[in-house]
Amino acid sequence: MSGAVASVMPPGAGGRVLDFRRRGTPPRRRRKSLLVKLLKPLLSAVLLVAMPAALVGWVLTAPLFRLRGVEVRTPKGGVERVSGAWIRQALAPLQGRNLVQLSLADATARVQRNPWIASVEITKELPDRLRVKITERKPVALLLAGKDLSFADADGRPIAPVATPAELEAARKTGLLVVSFAREHSGGIGPALAAAAELGRVEPNWAGHLTQIEVLGEGEFRLHTEALPFPLLVNGGEVGPKVRRLVTLLPELQRRYARIEAVDLRFSRRIVVQPEENSAPLPGGGAGA
Repeated sequence: MSGAVASVMPPGAGGRVLDFRRRGTPPRRRRKSLLVKLLKPLLSAVLLVAMPAALVGWVLTAPLFRLRGVEVRTPKGGVERVSGAWIRQALAPLQGRNLVQLSLADATARVQRNPWIASVEITKELPDRLRVKITERKPVALLLAGKDLSFADADGRPIAPVATPAELEAARKTGLLVVSFAREHSGGIGPALAAAAELGRVEPNWAGHLTQIEVLGEGEFRLHTEALPFPLLVNGGEVGPKVRRLVTLLPELQRRYARIEAVDLRFSRRIVVQPEENSAPLPGGGAGA
């Protein structure tokens, strides 16, 4: 029999009849709603997006991430021309802004307005600080253009004007020489300083009193020194031998000429003396040596 269990009684047994017991019907499984199936991944996606969005929103608005401090690292050694106070003042308009959203390009541009700054490196330090590291431009000479005197780099480019006599005096004490160009130039100041160094190896006193070097052309210079009453016209790379020769002739030149406008050492076989205009040679004088 299907669906029931029966007990068979042996013959002679009493008339007791055992109950049939039907197996229980298995419980029906409820099918998940189609709507639930659809909403579950949607809810997961919403949570996946909403939680980071909420975190980002908090970071962009929380007072914790407002800029409060600027740490400045300036070069050590030598003359400090850009102070930490100046950099903080330049970045002061950014105080209170959200550090995460703050533009480093904008901050860098504000600092680079200082002509003495060669390069700037700015990094964010969460939650509320900027770190600033600068490299200063190094002056190698004072550039004279007309009546304007400026600090200049090795390429001959002006950095910043010499603002006061005290600043000029301080620059000269550090060994910065005044360099000028007779015409428009594209070269650097290096060759002019090399000519001064050549002079220093032969006549340190003359070089120590140099007041100006004029660049006349490529490799040609006029050296002004307070140690002599006249300038020297020289070729770079040939200063030493020519100055040695001039030193031996100097007593004779002073005997021959009352006033000398310039001494030209650029020629290979002779020294040319240019007497000052309207100054007649002394007895026994000449035009060359």
